[in-house]
Amino acid sequence: MIVHIAKRIAFVVLGYFAALAAAAGAFPSILLIMSSFYPESQVWQIAGLAPVALFIAPVLLFYSMSIVMILTCIPAAILKLITEIFSLCQLWLHLLISLLLAASAGLLLMPDWFSGMTLDRWLLTLAVALSALIAGLVYWAIAGRMAGFRRDADAVNPRPADATQQQAVRRETARG
Repeated sequence: MIVHIAKRIAFVVLGYFAALAAAAGAFPSILLIMSSFYPESQVWQIAGLAPVALFIAPVLLFYSMSIVMILTCIPAAILKLITEIFSLCQLWLHLLISLLLAASAGLLLMPDWFSGMTLDRWLLTLAVALSALIAGLVYWAIAGRMAGFRRDADAVNPRPADATQQQAVRRETARG
């Protein structure tokens, strides 16, 4: 049982860091795609510095990851502990948790964010929300879909197709 709990904690930590990396990597891509539909946006005003931005991007990526990690570490640990204790492994729940964590981190950084919303702020808000959804999906794929401290390590929920195949095998062995 202790080994299973240690494995779950390791998966939760791994999932958290992978989700942070996925969100931090997806954010500029999402922002670039969205702002290409709105050329009047000033979000990519620094696009003239593209050669320099290629060298600065990894540093900014890890810097933004560290800020988000500092702001969301404790709330994420509490929420992930609840999902593990109660074996809550629904995808929608992990996506919602990621959105709540992103919103809380954003509002901690800039409490007056939603006052005076401009096109650029809406683009940034949407990019953050989509990045949070990607982070939630990555976390769910690594750790969330198997959430539960109390779950037996060898227990696997059979899919309906597997259950019908097992019943067919049992019938065949019972006949012969």
